[in-house]
This record gives sequence, structure tokens and C-alpha cells, in this order.
Amino acid sequence: MIQRIQTVYLLIVTILTGAVLFLPTADFYSLQEGVFELNYKGLIGENGTLITSTWNITLLMAVVLLLSFISIFFYKKRILQIRIIIFNIVLMLGYYALLAYWIFKIKGSLTDAEVSLSLIASFPLINIILSYLAVRAIGKDEALVRSLDRLR
Repeated sequence: MIQRIQTVYLLIVTILTGAVLFLPTADFYSLQEGVFELNYKGLIGENGTLITSTWNITLLMAVVLLLSFISIFFYKKRILQIRIIIFNIVLMLGYYALLAYWIFKIKGSLTDAEVSLSLIASFPLINIILSYLAVRAIGKDEALVRSLDRLR
């Protein structure tokens, strides 16, 4: 299980998703209102007060984290593992849609606000690439097993 490259890919996806879940994603700078941070709790003001909750982004990333971790243990059911990973890729694309929605909504509610995305915002894109590589590696394993079954 651990010696397969797709397991390493999925483990990296799990670690990066955990980082996305708990580290701040974006900062909003406004001259009138101040500095705000978008993290897993929601939009946090300068004094630590919760302005708005972004529970849907947090829930989505928690599901991605759970699915990427669980898919590691489906190494005997490769087709199911591929399906779970593809569903995970779709959820990560949905994360970007939700992130864009919240950024435009928050930026519209603040006057003269500038948005600064952190490096953490690029982790789901890296996760998508690693998940795609894992799907390809699992597909190669499945093709190898099927070719060996034909020889028997």
C-alpha cells in the first residue's frame, strides 16, 4: 500500500488539504474598515471578531480531507478508488467556485477593499494535479492486473 506512488500522492493531498482547512486563505485590506482575514472560521476582523461565517467552504474542505484520506485505504478496490478521487477533484473545483463567490461578496460589502490571496489558495490546484497523477497511476495498476488475468 505505502510503496505505491499513488499512495504518496494521496497522502500529500491529505496534508495540503489539512493546511488549506486551518490556515488563512485571503486577506482584505480596506482603508475605512481595516484589515480582515478569511480562514476556516469565516471573515475575521482586526480585533478577532467573526464578521461572517463561511461554513460551506470549511465543510467542503473537510469532506475533501476525509475523502482523500479514506481513498488511501481502498487500494484493493481500484475502480472505487478512482471514482472517489475524481469526485474529490470535482469538490476541489467547487472549492474555487465557492472561494470566488465569497471573495466577490466580501469585496463588494467592503468599501475600497483590496484582496490578497495567500499561497494556501493555490494548494487545491496542486491537489487537483496530484489527484490526477494518482488516478493515472491507479489506472496503470488496474491495466496491469487485468493483463495478468488474461494470461492465466
